[in-house]
Amino acid sequence: MRHLIGDLLLIAGGILLAYPLWSGLLATVQQGRLDDAYGRETARFTETVRSAKDKASKSEVPPGVEVHRLATLFAETLRPGDPVARLTIPRLDLEHVVQEGVSGRVALDPNGDRKLLRNGPVHYGITPLPGAGDPFAVAGHRTTYGAPFSRLDALRKGDRVVVETPYARFVYAVARTTVVQPDDVGVLRDRGYGLVLTTCTPRYSASHRLIVWARTVSFELRQRWGADE
Repeated sequence: MRHLIGDLLLIAGGILLAYPLWSGLLATVQQGRLDDAYGRETARFTETVRSAKDKASKSEVPPGVEVHRLATLFAETLRPGDPVARLTIPRLDLEHVVQEGVSGRVALDPNGDRKLLRNGPVHYGITPLPGAGDPFAVAGHRTTYGAPFSRLDALRKGDRVVVETPYARFVYAVARTTVVQPDDVGVLRDRGYGLVLTTCTPRYSASHRLIVWARTVSFELRQRWGADE
């Protein structure tokens, strides 16, 4: 009996030690699927916008107005789990596809996006998409499931963050970092910043949240930089 218990404990210990490895492999596979889905969604949305423009008047509108229109239009097509954007942070050598999170009151529930976070970063569904308002807020794991935000604390003021969507590419500059309580949802409503990234801190703990705040530097509509794609 003692040998059986000992064997079971060894197996359980092995499973726990291997958890970061297999959860990371799962996240890698899911990111590959999301990347393919993002490519298809971008092509579909681009064609939808192109067809609509062909039927509409040719009058030009200010870029700010156009990007808001496109962001609102794209948001109407999204469901939880759909690819929303490609997030790139050069300093961290990070590139991940961001998924759409749940919306409504459940979006503030810590368990609301739990399953989605296993696949990679998730957009808080109660915050606007880039171009539709501030801030575009994104959460990500720090220690498991590929740990996309494992080095988020290494970001410094001025570091560049790029968010590519099916309608425009946005460039942000890190403004500051803070640590807050897990229930401090005010960070999702601060309109002084264009982008907010959140993750658990300290490492291997969920006692607090590390928040990276970034301001919008520029944006470019896909119809311009993606014209030859």
